Amino acid sequence: MYKNIFKFLFDFIAALIGFILILPVFVGITILLFFANNGKPFFVQRRPGKNCKVFSIIKFKTMNDKKDKYGNLLPDAERLTVVGNFVRKTSLDEIPQLLNVLKGDMSLIGPRPLLTDYVHLYNDFQNQRHNVKPGITGWAQVNGRNAISWDKKFELDVYYVNNISFLFDMKILFLTVKKVIKSEGISSENAATIEPFTVLPDVYLYGAGGHCKVVLDILLCENKFNVKQILDDAPNDNTILGVSVVKEFNKADFLNKNCIITIGNNQIRKKIANSINANFIMAIHPNSVVSNFAKVGKGTQIMAGAIVNSDAVIGEHCIINTGAIVEHDCELGDYVHISPNATLGGNVKVGELSQVGLGATIIQNITIGKNVMIGAGAVIIEDIPDNAIVVGVPGKVVKYKEV
Repeated sequence: MYKNIFKFLFDFIAALIGFILILPVFVGITILLFFANNGKPFFVQRRPGKNCKVFSIIKFKTMNDKKDKYGNLLPDAERLTVVGNFVRKTSLDEIPQLLNVLKGDMSLIGPRPLLTDYVHLYNDFQNQRHNVKPGITGWAQVNGRNAISWDKKFELDVYYVNNISFLFDMKILFLTVKKVIKSEGISSENAATIEPFTVLPDVYLYGAGGHCKVVLDILLCENKFNVKQILDDAPNDNTILGVSVVKEFNKADFLNKNCIITIGNNQIRKKIANSINANFIMAIHPNSVVSNFAKVGKGTQIMAGAIVNSDAVIGEHCIINTGAIVEHDCELGDYVHISPNATLGGNVKVGELSQVGLGATIIQNITIGKNVMIGAGAVIIEDIPDNAIVVGVPGKVVKYKEV
């Protein structure tokens, strides 16, 4: 009720009263910035609002437009005027946005509207910030503003979106006043303004064994993520391929962060995946061949030289290792491992947690059960039941795993 009806009424009435009361300050700052910025007291920019609908945000202009000898704008710190610095530190630069609230483009409280250039970079979790109107202040602003990381900012924004209430808004308003008085969180550690949202989002690797090296190499070749850290509670090395390995960590810190489990053992990979609430990514080597008509599940890793042909369905957290071939119409359950140079003929089905050994071959139309281990070099010409261990040419069940 509050989110859909009363919040709009509260925003409009509070913004109208607030703007009337603060009008003398508004006029005074406008005059000062008019002279400080060569007749340009306002900064107007297109920003994405609710459901990514673009609107024009208005703020007081705190930086001038001075350029270097090549025509490029000087760094933010050099363009921040004396008056602008005061206005920014006291958060008075946000006053004109009361007009945006009165127009209905913004709310008093909500995720801050970022640049339109960032919209296509958001993942599904981050994009939830656009489920509500952007705000003049928000949960991220009272928890660090420009001084916190982008990951933390998105986490706080989405938390607000999913927990909107009148009491929560009142808490944010109170903390905003407190932050403004103390001038906390105005700038990030290394910049006069917030650092740009980078194209490469952070990703964490879980597991620091030999398999990690292969997956890390894929991520470095793909260049789609910034590998932040490798996490392992019992690592053998402090770094892998130049990336630091961290031993002490809290699984709760994975909440909605990008992660990939870099452990070859299927059972352990499943156990870890079920214990952390992360945004699992895929890692697909640029030198692999994956059909546009294949479906690949989250957390899956496809190594160099591997081939996945049309209409193949690969489950979640699978490993298609170096040089392996998964032919058309194959179906792999979750947590399946296809070892290097193994070949699956067309329309092969492999159950969850099964592993196909080095160089093994499964002819077309065969069904492999769950939790099966197929030995290196085996040739499978008949269906295999759950939990079987198979070796030889042709492959024969030698025993069953204890479950």
